[in-house]
Amino acid sequence: MKGNKGEWSELFTFFKLLSEGKLFSADENLNKTDSFVEVISIQRGDSGKNLNFKLKEGTSINLINGETDEVILSFPQSKAEEIATQLVNEITGKKGISENLKNKIQKLNLTQVADKSVGKGDINILIYDPIHGISSNQEFSIKSFLGSDPTLFNANKTTNITYKITDSLNNPISENHLNEVNNIKTGHKYIKRIARLTELGYKVDFDSYDDSTFKLNLQVIDSDLPKIIAHIVKDKYVSKITKITEVIKKIKNDNPMSYNLTQGHKFYEYRLVNFLVEVALGMTSKAVWSGKYDVIGGIIIVKSNAEVLCYHLIDFNKFKQYLKNSSRLDNPSGSKMGYGTVYSQDGESFIKLNFQIKA
Repeated sequence: MKGNKGEWSELFTFFKLLSEGKLFSADENLNKTDSFVEVISIQRGDSGKNLNFKLKEGTSINLINGETDEVILSFPQSKAEEIATQLVNEITGKKGISENLKNKIQKLNLTQVADKSVGKGDINILIYDPIHGISSNQEFSIKSFLGSDPTLFNANKTTNITYKITDSLNNPISENHLNEVNNIKTGHKYIKRIARLTELGYKVDFDSYDDSTFKLNLQVIDSDLPKIIAHIVKDKYVSKITKITEVIKKIKNDNPMSYNLTQGHKFYEYRLVNFLVEVALGMTSKAVWSGKYDVIGGIIIVKSNAEVLCYHLIDFNKFKQYLKNSSRLDNPSGSKMGYGTVYSQDGESFIKLNFQIKA
């Protein structure tokens, strides 16, 4: 059984929910509320098998073959609680997941850490809503703070944005200045490089998206979004502002799109928060985005203290507020993503900057 901390956190969530039998909602500040849904069963795909872990009345769990409805084995909820507790300790520890724990999990017919059978969600739960008296099968995405802050929108080379560098006469950067800027290699070097370009009298203006799919996905959400994203990405290296709540205030003040803000319309907040919702519910930079949500239940958050809470899509406004409150722009590795270096091409000069969001 192999997996990274995020994948082991998904397995922790699986056992935690089996042990508790309830999934509580969170408020907009990620605090537990009194609202919950009951966990009836959790379905998992494992090595081509369809497994159904069903909670029985009382304190036990039946593992059922999803094809034949045959009960493969039964085990107490206390076993799920024991494994969940040990998983937390080992995920947050320095030695990794022990063979002892892997053996305990494998005895329950689980051989894979992550469930690859679900769509773009991470866990498939049959829940019962006691308020509305409705049962439904729903997929949830899992974001865990057990290892490090989870990434909401993953960086890769498709999320690079290219900016053109020109002087006051629209000429490209000189070779001497290009070398000087690229030789800045101490801490926060990309911030220092952008600052040095400004000090030398150069403009750094949005030119293009490196990947057309990413740009078109943004335009599906809003036609102005590519320019808005490009503005906040560059401004991150100028103002050092990364929290989305502060980013929204800053871009409203900058107003790069020259919107009419006199009547209080939240043009920038509306577009940026909608973007956060879309990526939380399935949009990536690599695949064409249809607007169809693959995660239909909502988002499960594993807090750093191992508390498991949920933003169900029936609490959509709380979910949006949480994303706004918690998200921030991040700096992925420049060497891995191929950005942050000034370069010349076809008689012009450019620099690429990268876009990633953690939540």
